[in-house]
Amino acid sequence: MRGLQAGRHLRRCVQHAFSPVSPQASPALEALFSCSHAAEPAGSAFSACSSATCEQRGAGSGGAAPPPLPWPTRHRSLHCTASTRQQSAAQPQASQQQADGGGEDGSDARGAAAAATLSGMAVKLSWGDPFLVSHAEDKEGPIAVYAEGRRKGHFRKDDRQELTMEKIQRLYEDCKAALGGEAAARKGRGLTLVDAEPAPSSSRGGWFSGLFGARQESTAAAAPAVQGLYMYGGVGVGKTMLMDLMAKHAPDYFKLERTHFHDFMLEVHQRLRHFASKPDPLTHVADEIVDGTRVLCLDEFFVTDVADAMILHRLFARLWDRGLTLVATSNRHPDALYEGGLQRNLFLPFINRLKEQCEVHDMDSRTDYRRLAHHQRGLYFVTPSREEDLYERFMELTNGKPVGPAYVEVAMGRQLEMPRTGGCVTLFTFDELCNRPLGAADYIALANAEHTLALSGVPVFTAANRQAAYRFVTLVDVLYEHRVRFLCAAEAMPFELFENIQTQAEARAAATGGGGSYSSGLSGGSVAVVDDNLGFAKDRTVSRLTEMQSEEYLRAHAKAHAPELLLALTGSKPSSSSSSGGGQRR
Repeated sequence: MRGLQAGRHLRRCVQHAFSPVSPQASPALEALFSCSHAAEPAGSAFSACSSATCEQRGAGSGGAAPPPLPWPTRHRSLHCTASTRQQSAAQPQASQQQADGGGEDGSDARGAAAAATLSGMAVKLSWGDPFLVSHAEDKEGPIAVYAEGRRKGHFRKDDRQELTMEKIQRLYEDCKAALGGEAAARKGRGLTLVDAEPAPSSSRGGWFSGLFGARQESTAAAAPAVQGLYMYGGVGVGKTMLMDLMAKHAPDYFKLERTHFHDFMLEVHQRLRHFASKPDPLTHVADEIVDGTRVLCLDEFFVTDVADAMILHRLFARLWDRGLTLVATSNRHPDALYEGGLQRNLFLPFINRLKEQCEVHDMDSRTDYRRLAHHQRGLYFVTPSREEDLYERFMELTNGKPVGPAYVEVAMGRQLEMPRTGGCVTLFTFDELCNRPLGAADYIALANAEHTLALSGVPVFTAANRQAAYRFVTLVDVLYEHRVRFLCAAEAMPFELFENIQTQAEARAAATGGGGSYSSGLSGGSVAVVDDNLGFAKDRTVSRLTEMQSEEYLRAHAKAHAPELLLALTGSKPSSSSSSGGGQRR
């Protein structure tokens, strides 16, 4: 009777714990418990699962079944991990050994065996994710890291990201097959020249030495070309994060280089100057890049500069001919790159070759993970007193250091003045940074010199300041890539700064809906701007401005530049103030 009573009690416990189980699963549970009850002898271990209090309740109610106990805490989670699967696979044998050993009356061992059986059943019920099931045995590559992150709750379930990881893993396996045979000859990564080639003569020493001989030998022994991957989609869908999973876990012999598109093109132009005296400088630049890099990961592939557009086709044609594999992220489909740009017909061959060399993958998703991570931190000021608030915050962050002008070296032998700098913080007006002929090289120099930048006087963008809007977009891209803390005093919230910027498709739809006519170029006099490049870039900029106010971004900034700030971030709480930017200050 005790065994039958305990069996009924256990049945109610499990029914209570698994109340959300679908009707299709109920017959399996019924069959399981029927078999358990039939096979369980009287006075079994299940009586040990019930406390003395429960037994007294059963006796006091005339033999009625005791009320169900809550599911044990250690078995409540249905989250499946690799270690849990291994434990589940070993449960039948372990359960038998425990049942045979037992304690004085064997009840403790049999109780543990019953708990293990139920825990294994809970794990099986959690195996409903097809992606995790199909990659349960993966032990290597970015997809194994992603799947483990999913099991631990680091990543949300996202069908588009899962499909993207399948493609990244395919690329990873192809690179292993093509480059794995060279592992013994390679000991470095990045731009270090590690190919097993004859040592260059001392008369041509230096980093750029031996280009002609090395180029001929490397070309003859080039690895088979591996089809790359071009991921495009909206802002905040995880393109950069997924690409970085491959970059961080690639073996050394991949010779993988991960960089931002702005940084990459800046380095190309610097090398072109170095080889200016050569008959074909671009060929020398391409050969030097591919001698040190076999897999090139470029974040935010976005072409707006005519000088970049004119050299990309020849540059990448040489890189691809030499066996380089390209992995890129972008907000735009290849066919929309450099749309409306000067002499775009000369850029079209690059687009065609790009689509041949890379699989073009759409990561379209309605989820912007940057917005999910948003926490107001008092970095963005829009109130009438925004300029005073920004300056006060700037002075606080200088930590009492004297404020004065400083200079930073910019690529190509120039200097940029930082008019108000104290400690690791610098303050500019919008006109000083965005209404002057500055570019990515200047902003990269700033990001490398100071880890916090404050910008005052950011206006709403119209046709009158379109060029300044382009520079602002580039500035935000560079600061974000370098994890620079960004303080800003603006006339409006981020999404309102660009409300006058439209793509041609948006302007056409607005004109059609309003019964008006549409014409490309500028519309609406001095206010509205119809510009595809700026129209596509605005979403990325708004998203990044939003993320740069988040606690997650500030933690990344602290880890990269100021680890002593991590403790303050851990102890701080998000401000409950309005979006005016008057958040808690450090």
